[in-house]
Amino acid sequence: MSVELLKRVDRILQAESLIRSRAGELIPVRDILYIYSSGGVFAVRAGKDDAELEGALSSWEKRLRGLFMQTHRRYLVALDRIEGTYERFPLGAETYQRPKGGERPGRDDECEISLHGSAARIPVIGAYGKALKKALGITKFHYLSPENPDDRKLRLYGLIDFGWRELAQLDPADKEAVAAFKAKWDVKQFSRERMLSCFRQFGVNEINKKRVIKNIIYQLWRWIKKGIEPKGDGNIRSLWYQVKTVLAYHSDILEAGDVDTFYNTLQEMIEEKELFRYKDFGFFDETADWRAVGEVLPHVVLVTEKKGLLFFIQSMATAVGASYMTLKGEPTMIAMEYFGDELKEKCGGRPLVLLCVTDVDPAGESIQRNLAKGLAKTNAIERTVRLVDTSLYTDQQIKIIRWPTAYYLKKGDEIKPAPPTSKSWLTKALRWFETMQNDPRLLKFEDAVDGWTKITIFGIEADSADRQKVEARFRAELEKMGAIGPARNQAAKMRKK
Repeated sequence: MSVELLKRVDRILQAESLIRSRAGELIPVRDILYIYSSGGVFAVRAGKDDAELEGALSSWEKRLRGLFMQTHRRYLVALDRIEGTYERFPLGAETYQRPKGGERPGRDDECEISLHGSAARIPVIGAYGKALKKALGITKFHYLSPENPDDRKLRLYGLIDFGWRELAQLDPADKEAVAAFKAKWDVKQFSRERMLSCFRQFGVNEINKKRVIKNIIYQLWRWIKKGIEPKGDGNIRSLWYQVKTVLAYHSDILEAGDVDTFYNTLQEMIEEKELFRYKDFGFFDETADWRAVGEVLPHVVLVTEKKGLLFFIQSMATAVGASYMTLKGEPTMIAMEYFGDELKEKCGGRPLVLLCVTDVDPAGESIQRNLAKGLAKTNAIERTVRLVDTSLYTDQQIKIIRWPTAYYLKKGDEIKPAPPTSKSWLTKALRWFETMQNDPRLLKFEDAVDGWTKITIFGIEADSADRQKVEARFRAELEKMGAIGPARNQAAKMRKK
């Protein structure tokens, strides 16, 4: 019989064995979840009182080796009971002694683990983490499945749901309980020692500012959702001032670039990670006066990127009861959230038709694309129509009004940007021209040195379009949909019959 097989048999027999408590109770080893030391050594079982054992924790570690493993100087856990892992955030700073001859613990050598049959979270410290991972056959603790599916995502992103058990049971109407909860868990009131304990920069004794910012934002959202913190009545800058005061309190970590870190982090959490929405915080939408939901044709949305065209599209939209929106450049996610919800409520699930008055250039195309992407989070999009394109202009008009949007050099199949055009912008401009426009009237060719040809890609401002032509195209699109005109009149006659 092989040595490995003998070890397996021995572990099976050991699991079926009995141990005797200090009080004389016989306890099956298989029933023990974990053993801890606290003024004595105790065995923990599901649904039963802790049983005190004879001897030191170290003696039990030797006796139960193979079935149990030490994770902390005070804990032994049953290996077959481990089911989840969480980031560890002790309330106070802790110093761990490296095992003699052991390697320096790494970032992933510490965590908290959950055990099947227990609500407790058992700490795993660096001195034992590496050996535990080896025993479990994993290289990262996050390979274990946590009991809450959101916990892994939060942990990997650097978020800590402080006081989540207490928050779940908290009554928002109990003002005293709420105040006590906030005094205990409010990240903004953490001492420097506690900040370092929870948000230490790996490898150095410094606070990770981005993690602090992330956790303040996340905690605020959780508290607003719970109803123990009101929504704000300001803009995003108002939230930055709250974060700034925390960083300023720890004066050695406040820097000029922190405001950019804050804005980028908030954008990342909302627009990339999709943890929540801007609207959840109560931020007001500064573009609210530049749009409206139509009463007759709310699903028809007339859009322009130009603030100067507000009155023009407003008059066209209101004349037929359509919706309208002025973006003033790229659409903001806040505006998309508010407007999207307003359209959803009014349209009742009917898909949107977006009719766009935007520049004939790569930026105009990007605005249309991002508009549809933003509104699609709350509404289905039937189609997007460009009301302004080169077909509205004569050759002579284009020669006069076109303006350069990108320059590049070409020799054979070789292409390179020409100053001041960047490589990234040239890529966008070429993609726009070739796939969306492809009108030779927006190109200019000039001879350059060494056999190169300089090519200019032009764009056209939407403001230059004949407004009567734009309005005619707008109404033609409505007629195609049967919203106005002959088609609508014919449908009305059929209904009467």
